[in-house]
Amino acid sequence: MLNFLPIKKNKIIYIFTFLIFIFPQYSSANNEDMLIQKVHQLLQEKKFTESIDTLNELSQNNNIEAQLLYSKILFAGNIVPQDFNQSYFWANLALLGGLKKSSPLIEMLNNYLTEKQIEEIKENIKIFLEKRAFNNDKRAIIQIAKFYETYMDPPDIFNSYSWYSVAVAKGIKSAAKKRDELLDQIDQKKLLEAQELSNKIFKKIQN
Repeated sequence: MLNFLPIKKNKIIYIFTFLIFIFPQYSSANNEDMLIQKVHQLLQEKKFTESIDTLNELSQNNNIEAQLLYSKILFAGNIVPQDFNQSYFWANLALLGGLKKSSPLIEMLNNYLTEKQIEEIKENIKIFLEKRAFNNDKRAIIQIAKFYETYMDPPDIFNSYSWYSVAVAKGIKSAAKKRDELLDQIDQKKLLEAQELSNKIFKKIQN
């Protein structure tokens, strides 16, 4: 496990704090995007309690931009105490949601957490995503499929295929290519079981 010298740790934390305030990620259109912009405004106005409450709410609702920003704040520890456990949790959710810019933060956090802690966080990520997915969160359906494929060692192709199949059935066209790639990796004896699981999941998800 790599270790940073104290001075480097401070520099890294300072850089992330700087990025939070100077380079906010603005998007447009929907209400959550407007709330993200509001969070940046609140941070600039030093209304930290309100901004953190809003970030937490958005993160719980699986907004990946909010999750990444929340993770950075928890890592920096300037307006709330440092919490590497929660920072790692939210950064990985953002990564599973497609925000590759979460990767450098995750790599740094790997230096502060034990393997046991990381495994516990991964289990919490799975629980969070399954709950969201069963409440018809389409992003979470893709995220849990990715989780089984990339976060399990060895990859759980059986469950990943099942969730990608559900994603396609839910109208997420981008999931079809991945589903078909995994199809060829499943043993024929297991394929029907995986498809049966997909149907069970599909029926269980709230419409």
